[in-house]
Amino acid sequence: MKVLTISDVRKNFAAVVDAVIDDAEECVIPRGGGKAVVIVSLDEWNAVNETLHVLGSATNARRLLESIAQADAGLLEEHPLLGSDSPASEPGKEAA
Repeated sequence: MKVLTISDVRKNFAAVVDAVIDDAEECVIPRGGGKAVVIVSLDEWNAVNETLHVLGSATNARRLLESIAQADAGLLEEHPLLGSDSPASEPGKEAA
């Protein structure tokens, strides 16, 4: 996480924004006597919000944690991905 002064951000705004996007790293801008702000890429923002949404439901959070525990215990099943050549992806057809 980068910490830059508001003056540095003003002088190099485009470069700061590019770095935040390219490096997937937040930029904190402290303000003298005021609250700090954070610049974050839209992709990172969406990921954080999706995580909050999923974990915001006790049922979803429980299911996710159970799945992680199963994966950690090696209790995994591999399944082929359904692609455009899969019968299940064609209207009116089911997977075998």
